[in-house]
Amino acid sequence: MYPSLRHLQIFRLFSRVLNVTETARVLRISQPTVSQALKELEAQLGVSLIIRGNGPLRLTADAQVLLKGMDDVLDNMQSLRDRAARLRGEHHSSLSVATVHPLTASILPRAIEQLLTTEPKARVNIEAHPSRDVVRMVKERAADIGFTFLPIEQQDLMVRPLLRTEMVCLTPIGHRLAGSPVIAPEDLRDDLIITLGTQIRQEFDVRLAFEGADDDARFITTNHSIVSADLVRQGVGVAITLPFVLTQASLRDIAVSAFRPEIKRMLVAVYLRQPTMSPLAKSFMLFVREELRQFSRELSARGITSSVP
Repeated sequence: MYPSLRHLQIFRLFSRVLNVTETARVLRISQPTVSQALKELEAQLGVSLIIRGNGPLRLTADAQVLLKGMDDVLDNMQSLRDRAARLRGEHHSSLSVATVHPLTASILPRAIEQLLTTEPKARVNIEAHPSRDVVRMVKERAADIGFTFLPIEQQDLMVRPLLRTEMVCLTPIGHRLAGSPVIAPEDLRDDLIITLGTQIRQEFDVRLAFEGADDDARFITTNHSIVSADLVRQGVGVAITLPFVLTQASLRDIAVSAFRPEIKRMLVAVYLRQPTMSPLAKSFMLFVREELRQFSRELSARGITSSVP
């Protein structure tokens, strides 16, 4: 019996996460369904694919050999579906987007609005996730395109630079430095510093700017730039954060300054090499780049370094 494409899809995802629960969650199916599919695939192929025991699940040497062939089969089937869709005139009528949270305030919603103006029958799904999950969703084909920041550890994805910019300093309107065009670490000796969490590259760079300060009591960390703004608004401290917080409409009570030394950031789009981006995804990217050009102009007007490659 030939293995089914569904069994191959389940096994390919499982081979990357090596966890039945996570495989079921991503595919939105039950854990027993995943377990049964893996057993049936082994029976169909006549080889053991998974080392089961008391420890974590692992792939057998045979599985490692067969994975490349499975990838080729699934990629070829996706290419066939894409060609059939074009022949039917559907032009890939659905688009799934994974993104880091800062882009959901206005940049991506406006790009989606523009896309639906030109493609009113398109079906769009957008989900916000931490950066690592964005990359994982694209790699596992749970998203057609992802938006995140460098660095990216996955080398087998296409990475397209979208916006070069820098982190900014947020202060309460009544702060002694409010209105300063540039703020440096030496200006903030007496302030509590709000930054992104220790699992995020930005927090490491901020601490380096403060000469690697190891006084944890002086730093408050969060996983979201909007939370940084909320803390500043309440007078808790001064935030060094991503400039995308400036897309929020409710920043009238917060002052924004450039931060030096400059902490550069690159926003990128990630997608699979094969199959290539659909026409719908390419159209969406054009609208995203236009929104980012407008945002870059707004940042430059505030004295924040920014450019669209």
